[in-house]
Amino acid sequence: MKKNTTRALAWGLSLLLLLQMLVGCTGRPYHAELYDLAAEWIQEDFAAEHPVRCWGNSEEADPHPKTRVFLVKDREQYEAIFREDADGVRVDFNSQMLVVYTFSTVYHRENKLTDLTLQDGVLTVTYRMETPNKLFGVGVGDASQPYQRWFVVKLDRLEVDTVIFEEEK
Repeated sequence: MKKNTTRALAWGLSLLLLLQMLVGCTGRPYHAELYDLAAEWIQEDFAAEHPVRCWGNSEEADPHPKTRVFLVKDREQYEAIFREDADGVRVDFNSQMLVVYTFSTVYHRENKLTDLTLQDGVLTVTYRMETPNKLFGVGVGDASQPYQRWFVVKLDRLEVDTVIFEEEK
């Protein structure tokens, strides 16, 4: 009887530890959230004034930068970038900030935030594009013409000078 009680207690504690590990490890650093379909929140004028290189890899083919990053730490910056009806992004600038990232892509796939690191005033945001399963080893045919895509990351307010976005392969 004592042996069964000890065994049940050991199993119970093991399950409790496993549950804590699963729940405790899901939080993102700095309470960060990635909104990967943010184009509808961006003002048309702002988007038109900040294009990225969508065609070719050379500046001769397209003189715009490949990517752009904007730090949004106050209401004035927010209002310059976001539409009035951008209800998806609610931010308290006393404790939070936004990072707006725009780049060129041919995919409309979902992206997930995988990591954030802050070192010497440089915030590195790592994300992964969801890759659909290939059918019989053949691509899935989900590419389009290049277009400008927008991400918004909402996170705790940090002392940041530079933000780098990296796609996890």
